[in-house]
Amino acid sequence: MIDKSLFRFDGIRFTLGLLAALSLVQGIGVVAQAYGLTLALVHIWKLHNLKVLVVPVLIFLAAYTCRQLCDVAKDRLATDRADAIVAELRPRIQDKVFTLGPSALAQRGTGSAVTMLVDGLDEVRTYVLTVLPKMMDLLFIPLIVLVAVWTQDVTSGFILLFMLPLLIFFMVILGLAARDRSSRQYAQFRKLNTRFMDTVLGLPTLKMLGIDKEYEDEIYSVSDRFRKRTMSVIRVAMTSTFALDFFATLAIAIMAVFLGNNLINGKVELFPALLALILAPEYFMPIRQFGDDFHATLNGKNALDDIVAMLAQPETRRLEKLDWPGWKKDSHLRLEGIDFAYPGPKPVESNASAGAQMDAMAKSENQKTSKKNSKSKTAKAHDGNGKSVSVVSGSPSSQGTEVETVSDSRISKAEGEPEEQPLALHGLDFDLNGFSKVAVVGRSGAGKSTLMDLLAGFDQPKAGTIDLDGYKLEHCNVAAWQRHISYIPQNPFIFHGSVADNIRFYKQDADDAAVARAADRAGLTDWLRTLPDGLDTRIGEGNRGISGGQAQRIALARGILDPSREVLFFDEPTAHLDIETEYDLKQTLLPIMEGHLVVLATHRLHWLANMDWVIMLEDGRIVTQGDPHELIGHGGPLDTLINEMGGNQIADYQQD
Repeated sequence: MIDKSLFRFDGIRFTLGLLAALSLVQGIGVVAQAYGLTLALVHIWKLHNLKVLVVPVLIFLAAYTCRQLCDVAKDRLATDRADAIVAELRPRIQDKVFTLGPSALAQRGTGSAVTMLVDGLDEVRTYVLTVLPKMMDLLFIPLIVLVAVWTQDVTSGFILLFMLPLLIFFMVILGLAARDRSSRQYAQFRKLNTRFMDTVLGLPTLKMLGIDKEYEDEIYSVSDRFRKRTMSVIRVAMTSTFALDFFATLAIAIMAVFLGNNLINGKVELFPALLALILAPEYFMPIRQFGDDFHATLNGKNALDDIVAMLAQPETRRLEKLDWPGWKKDSHLRLEGIDFAYPGPKPVESNASAGAQMDAMAKSENQKTSKKNSKSKTAKAHDGNGKSVSVVSGSPSSQGTEVETVSDSRISKAEGEPEEQPLALHGLDFDLNGFSKVAVVGRSGAGKSTLMDLLAGFDQPKAGTIDLDGYKLEHCNVAAWQRHISYIPQNPFIFHGSVADNIRFYKQDADDAAVARAADRAGLTDWLRTLPDGLDTRIGEGNRGISGGQAQRIALARGILDPSREVLFFDEPTAHLDIETEYDLKQTLLPIMEGHLVVLATHRLHWLANMDWVIMLEDGRIVTQGDPHELIGHGGPLDTLINEMGGNQIADYQQD
């Protein structure tokens, strides 16, 4: 039947009304076509003059033409409505993904998200354009045909009426079985896509470790299980189709037997008997077609249910109205007592998804806000006892002190509330001040990417306070804040288009000269000279491939092109680059970092020599923070981390 969620879309009821009217007209056309054909056959049987056949033939042709035109009109209406629904769903899904952020995307899986946006929407389109007209045909055409048959032969009418519940019963029973199997199959399809996507993304690492063959065998095994599940769904669908065809054929055969006996015994005339027999297949045709199409569109229904469930997920309320002029040299962002817990399974430390989310959100939010003067402010850090100490905003010589572990916070739950993961971030207290460079370091799983997602506004803290230049915020999902952020992740989002189009991601109206200047500052000039079309060279999605370093520079050029983005977030920007590419990129980044607030999450500790402040996380807690020059060499947690990762990564590092 029609999924109730379809009625949430505009125009669906109007379309259903038009389809119902066309099905009524088509039902009348079916009866008229059968009437003209029967009348012609009876005249031929009675050896009447050929001139008598003109009227029946004209009736047949007119009814046939009307029937075909109704089919064309219904297909056009259903196709237009399906295209409209997909056109409405696509931006809503994209906006929802951007709003939910990388943590929700990580829980769903990249492959599953791709399946939803590509195959899923195509399946929904097929479902809508197929089911809507077939459903209207099922409701009206059998009823019109039944009335016509009943007026010609009551016995035939009884046979058709009796067989209809039997057909529907088997269609429902087998349809439910097919639906359940198809639902499980669609879930497996999502998992297979996610597994395949993760394997492809991690293939270089797998080859380096020498276990790529093992994963090849695993993909084969998963694919084979998926094939077997698909065959089981097809078997149920074929059984359902056989049952519908069998009972429809049986009903027509029974009608033929009764009508033949009545004709022989003279109880019925040739015309009504022949008309009833010709109409009988038309009576069952919509039911059989709907049954066949129901199985063919189960994936579309499952995809629609998946999309509706995703769109119904609660999201952090976004603060749109905030008169904040942007980040200045005396600006501050102060976080105190921040706790955060994932509502479900904790996602893996994010890769490219966070940056892609930030890029896309920033693109849609590309608006300029009015500038206003801000008063100079004094930044504060915390000493080992939790007391505040004044430091000059952005000063490279800011006094650093260790921060002891904050007492574990626990969030009380109301009875019946869904379970949460343990706290991923515990009682974080720190300041971001002026045009300074802040490094967030820690072991894998310490919470670096989680903190970056929270600062970007993708996640909402469970507790704590946030102060942005005197504005008290519940979270960082604030349009005015995000319009001034440029997020450069490990794997920046490169879409299909020219190099210039990719650089204009934040600022679509930038002229060619501005794009060229941004590309030059990002260190792309030498590479562009090697390209046949320079900035107009097509990249991404099957066109020219680019290296990781080039992708990083393109992402960097995006932020440079828009001068209003004074806040730069880097989430492991050089994690997958070789040492030479990383060194070259670092030389490009350091001059650009000047005049910005920079937050750099990294495990490459050589960056600390160029940072003004360092925040070290361990198990979601800040174990130390301060000026790295003050912290390094005093035997604290940062020294322990440096020793574990190699002390020679930092210039002039010596431990007392």
